[in-house]
Amino acid sequence: MIKVDGFRTMDIGEVIESIYLAPKKSLEQLRLFDLLLTDGSNQALRHGVYIFFNQEGECVYVGMCSSSHFAHRIGGHFGMSPKYGMNTFLRRVVNGLNLKRSADNGYDHYVTALSQIGQYSILLIDANGKGRKFVRALERLLHAMLKPNLNFPKGMPKTYKSFTAEVGFDDAIAQCGGS
Repeated sequence: MIKVDGFRTMDIGEVIESIYLAPKKSLEQLRLFDLLLTDGSNQALRHGVYIFFNQEGECVYVGMCSSSHFAHRIGGHFGMSPKYGMNTFLRRVVNGLNLKRSADNGYDHYVTALSQIGQYSILLIDANGKGRKFVRALERLLHAMLKPNLNFPKGMPKTYKSFTAEVGFDDAIAQCGGS
């Protein structure tokens, strides 16, 4: 986990480097308890951004928790039913891997996807107390910089602003609407 306040004095290039260098938790080893408390404190881990990386360490998905807890939001990404929801990480992985549902088992493609993504990892960015507007801007900024293919399988939206690595973190957040 990274606390977003550590980014305040960095430029975007340094933020991205710190994200890639930060310790991550493999999905196979992730425990519910890891999503409940901030590191080294007894404070609830509520709001921020989470990033999924594939087994090669590439960012594949960026999501945010601005109103619900990490445990609730991230857990919701792993519903194993085709009817569970269209905006789940697991469903996007199933589609990205071109896994097809067999006629006799409605969930086998989800099980196959889970067995393939166990080595994927997750990084949490703690933005407790920063507000929804800030968390949304952080998510947009990370979308623009990390270009996660499962968020945007057809390519990045043209409405997303691009940034050079030298732009300061606070300036970039402000330009994404989260001053």
